[in-house]
Amino acid sequence: MENEPAPDEATSSGAPSSELEDAPSHVTSFEHGVRLVVSYDGTDFAGWQSQPGQRTVQGAIEDALRAMDVRHSRVRGCSRTDAGVHALGQVVGFGVERALPERAWTVGLNGHLPDDVVVRAASPCPPSYDPRFDAHRKLYRYLVSIGPTPDPLLRRTAWYVGPRLARRDRKPRRPIVDDYLDLDAMRDAARRLLGTHDFRAFRSLSDEREITIRTLFDVRMLPGFGGRDDVLAIEVEGDAFLKNMVRILAGTLVDVGRHHFAPEHVDALLGPDGHRTKGGPTAPAHGLCLVHVTLGRWVERA
Repeated sequence: MENEPAPDEATSSGAPSSELEDAPSHVTSFEHGVRLVVSYDGTDFAGWQSQPGQRTVQGAIEDALRAMDVRHSRVRGCSRTDAGVHALGQVVGFGVERALPERAWTVGLNGHLPDDVVVRAASPCPPSYDPRFDAHRKLYRYLVSIGPTPDPLLRRTAWYVGPRLARRDRKPRRPIVDDYLDLDAMRDAARRLLGTHDFRAFRSLSDEREITIRTLFDVRMLPGFGGRDDVLAIEVEGDAFLKNMVRILAGTLVDVGRHHFAPEHVDALLGPDGHRTKGGPTAPAHGLCLVHVTLGRWVERA
């Protein structure tokens, strides 16, 4: 899922030195580059990144380029979303041998992509452009649905929190978010997450990177999302994210909302002594969506 370098892990060229060394030699042989904004329903994908024998978003886009008979470099995504994670505003870049009008890319690719992937916009960019190292901020949204029974229409896009997981101090419960999750407590915990911290407690145990400092600009609770009283959106905006970081943040905030943790517990999770086992669960992948990427960091290599 979220698995990105922080700004200080990139070189002045816009990419880590290891990325530049590992890039295929043909990447810079293309004269033109294309940047796409892509949306997808991640339910039936094994994530963004190509994997042998698996259906992936990166693979679907590269298949569509081949169907257009376009010679291209490796397709590079801004966020390596995990299996089941969705996107409204994934940013994609690749080099090509010939320039085409922007509309030709959107219409041409959409004509060859499956129904669960759509190119929303296209624009020119440098042929070696890698959107991972152009991102100033990323905005993710996590959806939670509540109620006495799950809504089958939300099963692909929201984590269902029913009576068994709900706060115990509200009975009988109305089908509104605050009767299932304590929003005031969640907002208190969210405020504690803002700013620059060591977020090592909010990463997958398989994430072994040394730099775990990240900055969160906003963490907000949006009950009634989409005009539905039974849906809560948790929106998180930051400079970069560790592996599974947003899902662990969402799981921890839900645990605060159901009174499993007090808001102050978040303070103990932040910093170099924080440990993954002390936080909340990793929320299910299908509730997460990459909403928007704010660009502007890329510096083209000479």
